[in-house]
Amino acid sequence: MGFWADLKAKRAAKKAQAQFDSELNDWNQEHQVLQHALDIFTGAANGEEPSDNNLVQKKGELILWTGTAIFHEAGRTPTRYTGRSQGFSIPIVAGIRYRVGSMAGQIVPGEEMQMDKEQGMVKLTNQRLIFVGPNNSTEWTFAKFLAASSNPSRDDYIFAVSNRKKTSGLKFSSQDGIAFSRLLALALYAYENGLPATVKAIKGEIKDIETSKPKLILAPSKTKK
Repeated sequence: MGFWADLKAKRAAKKAQAQFDSELNDWNQEHQVLQHALDIFTGAANGEEPSDNNLVQKKGELILWTGTAIFHEAGRTPTRYTGRSQGFSIPIVAGIRYRVGSMAGQIVPGEEMQMDKEQGMVKLTNQRLIFVGPNNSTEWTFAKFLAASSNPSRDDYIFAVSNRKKTSGLKFSSQDGIAFSRLLALALYAYENGLPATVKAIKGEIKDIETSKPKLILAPSKTKK
C-alpha cells in the first residue's frame, strides 16, 4: 500500500471509529434509561409505591424521575418605538425661539416567545409533571395534556394543557433531557394503558434495541501485490 493510500485508509478508519463511538454512546444511554424504566414500572406493577418527602403524592401516584430544569413560559419582549423626530421653531422675542417638535414613527409590539423564568426541581410521576422553583411552581397533569414537543436534541420541551392558554415548558441538560424524553413517553403510556402493559412495552423496546447495537465496520485493508 502506497503512502497516500495508507493515509487515506487511516483517516477513514479514524472517521469510522468516531462515528461508532458516538452511536455506541447514544445506544448505551437509551439502553440504560430503558433498563431503569423497567425497574421502576416493574416495581410499580408489583405494588411497590416509593414515597417522596418533597412531594405530597396523590393516591396511587408514583415518582418516576427527579431532576432539575429551567422553567419557561410564553411571553412577549418589551414593546419599542421606531421613528424619527421632526419640527420647526417659532420666534418669540429677539434672540429667543420656541421649537415645536413631533415624532414620526410607529409602535412595534414585542415578539412572542418562550421566556426563561428560573431553575428549579422537576418531578415526573405516573399522573403529572411538576416544577417547583423559588418563585414559580406549576404542574402539567396528564388528564389535561394536549400536546408536547421538543427540539431535535431533546433537551428543551414545550407543553400545552387544556386548563391554561399559555404554553410553557422545561429546559434540561443534554444528559437529563434524553432520560426525561423516554420516561415522559412511558409515563403517558402508563397513564393511558396501565402498568402491566407498560412493562410489556418496555421489554419489547429493550429487545428491539439490543438487536440494533452499533457495530464498528472498517474497510478491508488492501495489501500490496
